[in-house]
Amino acid sequence: MCLTLPLVLLCWQGAVIHAYQSLLIKREFAVEVGTALISLETTYPQILTAGEIYNVTVNVRVIDLGDEKYVELRYIYIELEGTSIASSRVIKRSRSSKGMLAEEIFTLLICDPAFSEIKGGEKKRYDLKVTIGLFSENKDGEKSSVEYSTRLPVYVYSPPVYLEIDIVAPSTVIEKENFTVMISIKNIGDYNITESGVRIQGPIVVYGADMQLLGQLAPDEGKQALFTVKAEEKGEIIITAVVWAINPAGFNLTRSRDVVVKVKGMPKLELYANTTQGRLKLYGWLIPSRPFTTIILQEKQDDEWISIASIPIDPSGYFEYTIERPAIGVHTYRALWPGDEDYSSVSSEYVNIFIEKTASYIILSASTTTAKEGSTIVLKGTIRPSVSGTVYIFMDCGDGWKPAGYATVVDGEFEAKVIVKGKPGSLCRFKAVWPGSDEVLGSESNVVEVKVERREWYSQLPQLLQEISLPLSIAIVLLIMILIVRRVIKRGRSERV
Repeated sequence: MCLTLPLVLLCWQGAVIHAYQSLLIKREFAVEVGTALISLETTYPQILTAGEIYNVTVNVRVIDLGDEKYVELRYIYIELEGTSIASSRVIKRSRSSKGMLAEEIFTLLICDPAFSEIKGGEKKRYDLKVTIGLFSENKDGEKSSVEYSTRLPVYVYSPPVYLEIDIVAPSTVIEKENFTVMISIKNIGDYNITESGVRIQGPIVVYGADMQLLGQLAPDEGKQALFTVKAEEKGEIIITAVVWAINPAGFNLTRSRDVVVKVKGMPKLELYANTTQGRLKLYGWLIPSRPFTTIILQEKQDDEWISIASIPIDPSGYFEYTIERPAIGVHTYRALWPGDEDYSSVSSEYVNIFIEKTASYIILSASTTTAKEGSTIVLKGTIRPSVSGTVYIFMDCGDGWKPAGYATVVDGEFEAKVIVKGKPGSLCRFKAVWPGSDEVLGSESNVVEVKVERREWYSQLPQLLQEISLPLSIAIVLLIMILIVRRVIKRGRSERV
């Protein structure tokens, strides 16, 4: 087998069993030296497969000595013309009778740079030149010498190269991230490949050399080359594997194979956090914006990530989420975006935040929405988280917020009775305030409204009588008399009607 490279020719012996099945040809020529007749017989293959070794047999026989005392064979020279393939021997063998003078076998390695021009599977004609040198001396002492050459047509066969090429790459990759491309080649022909290699091409950055030599490939032998690459821009790219193989003739066969890889963009996901009045606000941006998609927020709990919310992204890429009452302690959050057809999934960096106090809230309700001037109403409320302590009630009947009472919280519930002090037709507003504790922030409740109505004049009579210092028994009698008179007057009016 042989490998042809610039300025260098490498040849070595290989198995002949795959050589082109060549026909052996026997040719015989008559040569005269002096008066003697010599037979030159050559047996050789008609077709020589490049890279293989062949035997050429040369027989020199004395047919008739004539007047010669002896005939001497001095040398045999074999040459494949137009190449550097040749072999020669100095014989110096003589014979003074009929018979075989020499029977020589020459071994030729069919390897030469000239064969690289022969395409695989094709043949080219050359001449196998056989030369012998003869010397004789007759009985009178006269000496004769002759150099005889004959040219035998032969054909040099360039073995075909059959390759199986496979390129394996991820169908989808992320821009500016490394990925591996594996290129496999296999010799599926019947002849050795003396040298092979592969080069990777495309709109990619290759780490290291973009070409690898794979060396010799025997029939049915395969090898692989691994390349680490990355794509700089998103979109579809074509990666090409250019494979070359040199056959024993030195002919260089080049084949290529492509693979399409989709490159997804790598977005940037930013997450931030801050606290206000015990509320935790998580917010951030997805760059570039991918509106009409959602961000998944996760919290790390006991070394496990738990999803807590799915948040829509606005057209600018902004998103936010508020946690009303996060627990006291350190919280770790991250944001995830699952990706889409053009951009890959992405995770934000972790955000750690320490919550010193938790927020509270109060829900307040009134026993009525209307009340008589000076009457008493009941306010009920719930505070969360459930705390202990005092809740203060404030009232605003048009002259600003003023204390109206307080209540003790029991298991997060409280109740307070307050007097409506607004003027008739006015609107009194009530709210509950909790001042907070070491671990829970203070808060105000919602505002409830109560409309103030005028009281009946007689409902104020007991107070009036008390103010003028009448005895209680007299005041009661007067009150009964007033009610009777009022009823009589009211009945009389109804009868007239």
